Order: sequence, then C-alpha cells, then structure tokens
Amino acid sequence: MSSKRLETVKLTARFKLNGEVDESLFEMYKRIVIELLDYTHSKGITSFKRLKAEKYHELRQKYSKLPSHYIYTACQMACSIYKSFRKLKRKGKVKTNKPRFRKDVVMLDDHLFKLNLEGWTVSLATPNGRLKFKLLHGEYHEKFKDWKVRQAWLVKRTDGIYLNVVFSKMLR
Repeated sequence: MSSKRLETVKLTARFKLNGEVDESLFEMYKRIVIELLDYTHSKGITSFKRLKAEKYHELRQKYSKLPSHYIYTACQMACSIYKSFRKLKRKGKVKTNKPRFRKDVVMLDDHLFKLNLEGWTVSLATPNGRLKFKLLHGEYHEKFKDWKVRQAWLVKRTDGIYLNVVFSKMLR
C-alpha cells in the first residue's frame, strides 16, 4: 500500500496593472514601514504581535484614512526586514547600523485586494475607497485560475505598477 503525501506548492505570478495607483499610497506605506523599522531597531523587537500591540493604535490614528490592514501588513513587513537585518548583521554581511527600506512596494493581505481571474481585474482598498484595475496578463497566468490566492505585493517599477500574487495549491 503506497501513501501519497499532500504537498502545498506556492508560486508567484506577476500581473501588470492597466492604470495608475496614487503615488501617495506608496509614499505613505514607505513612511509607515520606516517608522516601524526605526522602532523595532531601537527596541530590539522581532515579534510581530508585540510590534502590532505597541504601534498599531498610534499609527491608525496618525493615518486614519488608510485602510487598517495597511498598518497590519506594514508591521509584518517591518518585523521581517528587521529579523533579516539582524541575521545578516550577525554574519557580518551588513555594513549599516540599522535596517533600511527603500523600495516602492506595498504588502497586501486578503482584505486589501480582491482578484478576479475570470474578468482579469483586481479591486484594491485605498484611502479613496476601492479602485478596480484591469490586469494585463499572458497565457501562463491561465493556470492559476483554480489555485488559492494568498497575499500579494504592489510593486512600482519604471515601466508601471505590478501586482505580484502568491498562489497555492495542494498537490499529490
């Protein structure tokens, strides 16, 4: 009798957005992550739960127009960056004294975006309400139609705005 193990496969697909995302969303998110990184570094915090407990309410008041889950994902991102920085610092692979965040990237959870692969659109929660964008895609994107959507990142590049989506599927 052979038993087949189930295994979760995760793949990331990149979709180009047909339209512009307000520049202020990237700037605001970057400011929040930098503030959280400074805080984690000064306090030595590596726990997402602790960081969220100590900074979430303050940041919600400061950025009241921003949907709350942006603060949540910024806390996740700041903890991840800080943990990586500490690890690299111990190995002597970092020359700076504190972690930095310079990219134009916004981490999204399932409350901040809704992906529609039938209509090839995405709905994003923004400070100005939900905005809908058409997704530009290739043939390889078709294979993800029956996969589960996980998290995503909005990425600003010189040639446009992209949505990098993590998909998962159980395979035997």
